[in-house]
Amino acid sequence: MTHYFDITTIAQLDAVIEELRAVFSHGVIYLHGDLGCGKTTFVQRWLYQMGYRGAVSSPTYTLINEYTHQNQIIIHADLYRLAEADELLYLGTDLWQPAQQLIFIEWAERGAGFLPKATVEATFLLSDKRQLIWATN
Repeated sequence: MTHYFDITTIAQLDAVIEELRAVFSHGVIYLHGDLGCGKTTFVQRWLYQMGYRGAVSSPTYTLINEYTHQNQIIIHADLYRLAEADELLYLGTDLWQPAQQLIFIEWAERGAGFLPKATVEATFLLSDKRQLIWATN
């Protein structure tokens, strides 16, 4: 099933995330979109709505950031700088547990064949407004 959301403010983004969180608490979300389209902001706002109050930063240079909140592990990966997909073998992605964890992956296509299957694909489009396309697999 595919849902379309127009987002022009952080308040609208928060409302969309609240709606999505009501039906989605764990699994793998592939985040698609150009640089600067809001993928990391989406993760930051999602964690904030969960009640997480620590710093949430882009994993562009670290590749993977891991957060723990109320006994749940949240993983945020940004594979933009990944040179080869098999590098993921050295980063512990084989230990990820989508049935219990919430895993956000930016630029997932760069890790093809070495990542868990997406539960949801979120695509961010920029034009005169931001649009989020949320498609469950």
